Amino acid sequence: MSLGIKELILRRKTSKPVTFSDRIPDPSLVRELIETGRHAPNHHRTEPARFYLLDQERIQEVGRLFGEVVAGDGSEPALIERGKKKAREWGSSPGLLIVTCHTDPDSELARKKPAVIEENYATCSCICQNILLLFESEGISAKWSTGPVFEHPDFSQVIGMQSPQCEKVVALLFYGYSETGLPERTYSPLDSHLRDFTA
Repeated sequence: MSLGIKELILRRKTSKPVTFSDRIPDPSLVRELIETGRHAPNHHRTEPARFYLLDQERIQEVGRLFGEVVAGDGSEPALIERGKKKAREWGSSPGLLIVTCHTDPDSELARKKPAVIEENYATCSCICQNILLLFESEGISAKWSTGPVFEHPDFSQVIGMQSPQCEKVVALLFYGYSETGLPERTYSPLDSHLRDFTA
């Protein structure tokens, strides 16, 4: 059944990769959703988003790298175990889309209007939300992660990042199919966040 935008926003919740089934969403469908999702507000039409749609081998590699980041220097057994757990969780995800924000700080535009750096990041964040809602519309569960796997020196090479000096990771979007129900999230009253001068 087709859902309206309001229903999609209210229904979408974060699903962890450990809840995903082994069923892999059709890559052609995911590409179609990326193409739609990248239509977002974009000052100066810089089109800053870069997308890395990983195969299973690269997903496992990203999981391994994050496990190493979490484990640190290997001197704390608790961190080592946590690193192994994260490596398994991330590496077993049926899908992973990495979204980065590309801005050349030495470009004429960035030198003339430094605010474009934040504007580009805002555009990429809008794009990520678009994609999450589009996933939800297709029954695909997802998790937006910012786990600092990008701190690993091999990260850029593993995902084939095109311009490491100019790209900042915005999101690791883990996705797959899940039958696990999620509890409703309770928000604080709107009036505690809104000053409404029209009331």
